[in-house]
Amino acid sequence: MAAYTAKDLARVKQAIVDLASGARVTSVTHNGRTVQYAASDIDKLRTLERDIAAEVALHDPSRRRRSRTRLTRTTKGL
Repeated sequence: MAAYTAKDLARVKQAIVDLASGARVTSVTHNGRTVQYAASDIDKLRTLERDIAAEVALHDPSRRRRSRTRLTRTTKGL
């Protein structure tokens, strides 16, 4: 399975909007493979959206957790 990108996430979100606004069929292309979704498949698209968003968040360097290092100083020699 190839890694998803933010562009893939945007395409899936647009497909969800298209179906929610009344389109009967929409298609999403990833890695040269096109999949068509009907209005009844909106749950599948939402699941795909969550999966892609989770994968994109994993690879986003700005969303990495900061180190939780604590520096403790005392004046009593502890």
